[in-house]
Amino acid sequence: MYIASRSLRMAFAGILLVTAAIYLTGNAQEEKATDTPAPSQIGTDIDISSDRDTFEYFLSTLGEKELGEVQKAYNEFAGTVSYGEQQATLFEKYLTYRESIASVQSPDGLSGIEYLKFIHEKMQQLQASAFSTQEQSKLFYEENLAREMTIKKAELKALGVDDQTFHDLWQDTLNTLPPDMKESYQNAELLGNINSLASLNEDEKSYRLTALVGEEAASRIQVLEQEERAFHASVQTYLQARETLLNDNSYSDAERLQAITDLRSSRFSSDNHRRVQGLESLDDTEKNRAL
Repeated sequence: MYIASRSLRMAFAGILLVTAAIYLTGNAQEEKATDTPAPSQIGTDIDISSDRDTFEYFLSTLGEKELGEVQKAYNEFAGTVSYGEQQATLFEKYLTYRESIASVQSPDGLSGIEYLKFIHEKMQQLQASAFSTQEQSKLFYEENLAREMTIKKAELKALGVDDQTFHDLWQDTLNTLPPDMKESYQNAELLGNINSLASLNEDEKSYRLTALVGEEAASRIQVLEQEERAFHASVQTYLQARETLLNDNSYSDAERLQAITDLRSSRFSSDNHRRVQGLESLDDTEKNRAL
């Protein structure tokens, strides 16, 4: 059963960019660029699913690397692909757009639906000022649609209608979408319902889950949940072992990096390496904040 969707992973990404600290500073380019890969991307492949996925792959290392280093790394990649020259031009536009997001400030006292509408309008204005109509569609269609659907859902909830009426109105809205996008939002709705069962005891959760998705799918989900719990337990054990290596001064930097790579490879399949590295980065960030 397909539940997750790239379009939903991008939901309200624009708002996150506005409210989060964006690491695109002018003095970053003064730093000397290096070819050393960012720790979070060691052992990963460049995401070439789309232009935007490629851009975000490189920009995701900001904070680990300076902007000048990120640009250098991207330009080296662009020089290896046939479409690199054209994409590099779009990347420069995308950088300018990302920088412009940091200047967006919402009026005082704006909240709820009005805040969502304000952000949506501002993001579209910034997109229109930086990109052609075709480029906007290619880069931001899913993100913009996600914001529109979030606003629409909030407006329907604000009507104060009963659950069945709300469900019918929301379904009418989904029916206006292309089939693949409709399926994504329906799956996201189902995922939300499944997640809401987390606080129930196992018997009640199993009963409600079966009612939502059927017995066969419920069994598969329960197996996946067990696998996920086992994975996270393995990650915690791994992070503790990694912490020991990080604090072991008998290693050189290169030896320590290799030891951690070997440890990761011995504990997890290659399919999980990128995910584990993301959790490593998160763990490092949390520890740094605690200092």
